[in-house]
Amino acid sequence: MATYADVVAATLSEAGIEYIFGLPGSLGSVELIDAARRRGIRYVLCSNESSAAVMAGTYGVLTNRPGVCSTGVGPGAAAAVLGVANNFLERAPCLILTDRYSDEQFRRLQRQRLDQDQIYRPITKGSFKLAADSAGRTMRRALALAMEGRQGPVHVDLPYDVMQAGAEEGDFPAEGSGLRYAGKTGSVHPGLEAAAAEIARAERPAVLVGLQVNRSGRKAEEAFVSFAERLGAPVFASLAAKGILPESHPLAMGTFRGAPSEMEILGKADLLILAGFDMVELFTPGHWNHPQPIVMLDEVAHIDDIVRPRVEVVADLADSLGALAGSVPPSVGWNSEDLDSYRAMRRALLFDKGNGLMPGAVVRIARECLPDGGIMTADAGSHKVLASDTWETRRPRGFLTSSGLGSMAVGLPAAIAAKLVEPATSVVCLTGDGGFLMRLGDLETASREGASIVVVVFNDGYLNLIKIKQDTRSFERVGTDFRASDYVAVARGLGFEAVRVDTEAALKEALENAFSSGGGWVIDAAIDPDGYIAAKDVRPE
Repeated sequence: MATYADVVAATLSEAGIEYIFGLPGSLGSVELIDAARRRGIRYVLCSNESSAAVMAGTYGVLTNRPGVCSTGVGPGAAAAVLGVANNFLERAPCLILTDRYSDEQFRRLQRQRLDQDQIYRPITKGSFKLAADSAGRTMRRALALAMEGRQGPVHVDLPYDVMQAGAEEGDFPAEGSGLRYAGKTGSVHPGLEAAAAEIARAERPAVLVGLQVNRSGRKAEEAFVSFAERLGAPVFASLAAKGILPESHPLAMGTFRGAPSEMEILGKADLLILAGFDMVELFTPGHWNHPQPIVMLDEVAHIDDIVRPRVEVVADLADSLGALAGSVPPSVGWNSEDLDSYRAMRRALLFDKGNGLMPGAVVRIARECLPDGGIMTADAGSHKVLASDTWETRRPRGFLTSSGLGSMAVGLPAAIAAKLVEPATSVVCLTGDGGFLMRLGDLETASREGASIVVVVFNDGYLNLIKIKQDTRSFERVGTDFRASDYVAVARGLGFEAVRVDTEAALKEALENAFSSGGGWVIDAAIDPDGYIAAKDVRPE
């Protein structure tokens, strides 16, 4: 007999979803796992619910359809919050499916009873409870809401009794009912006409590209490249948008994060064009030091009072950028010598001088060894700040990190999901020792699922960002140092090849072996703990 768990699984299958990431806890999970299995949806058992949520969000970013995370009731739902909050600020579309007591049980039980909709309401686009008379409609609405407008997580509570109840044929989604169509702007659009006129008046426009361009899909990414090349203006990218215009391109100026060096170009611009840029992507929160007029292009309205665009166009980005690529004149105020000089200066920020293996060298060598089409994920920490400035991203969605939330413990699960989505793609995770310790259990998940990622641990024995703050204020280093641990032995015990390195030559050899082997590797890179402060203009705030 078909149940409403079958309705949920059928709706996910009809939407093209291939994985559920989770940690089962209760009857609803058990019903869902079996119903999904019968429809070819693979359940990926994760080490914890937060990792499962990050994996679901990463799947959403890479595929442009919602990822799915499943948790048990109460503690399972609460444990996923960090990952869900990360997805909310990253505009990463996903469903968070939580087990729930039946209404009758919820009224009289106390143990593990939480108002899960209240927990998730501030960090999701919506929270629903599955009901027998509307299960199919609820699931279709949740999937659509995750993708509409400002994309992000949507929460659905799955009561035990509903998931186990018998379902009728009419409760299942009709064929083709999950198709989504984005509106087009048309050939004549007053907003685009105003934007084109503003751009035409500028001699030296500069472009800031943000996360919504790749959240909008391949057509938007391709349209952006055409627009940028037609305009001939310098392009700065947010962390999530690195690689939309490959950073080997002569117009690619690297990452936009408010560093003083950026004013070498942005200070000369007479117009800023923000394409799909969310203010949550500002590296220095709430700080905007650019007085130029702004043209803003996005698929959702600007809701922050940090910038005040002169022209704002809210429309399908692929269509908007494509129309502007065919109408704006090339800029006339920039010369290639200035842009080339800036690009060379940014590359020179990667200092390698110091004692032993320097963090800048780790980033440089990892970039040399990762194929151009590979994906790099970065956990939070000093190494992420360094990589943000100096890692050359050569493909769209090739640099994955926690930008809006800026959380540790995201890089490793993001790498696992990336490898599952693109199994033929080389994936490297750059993580600090602190973030690695938080997510050691994810190595078992990766090994079991055949996600052969390469993990490089920046092992300096400290929470380095906090250590730098303590040193700057002449405080004693307290609460920031780790004991020496044998990460190689731990990684091998969890199914990975592993090696410890402390020289550039050893690191390069290890990375080449790791990528050529096709297996999962952990490279424990013993780095100079004071190596980050040597990098000019890369010091974190």
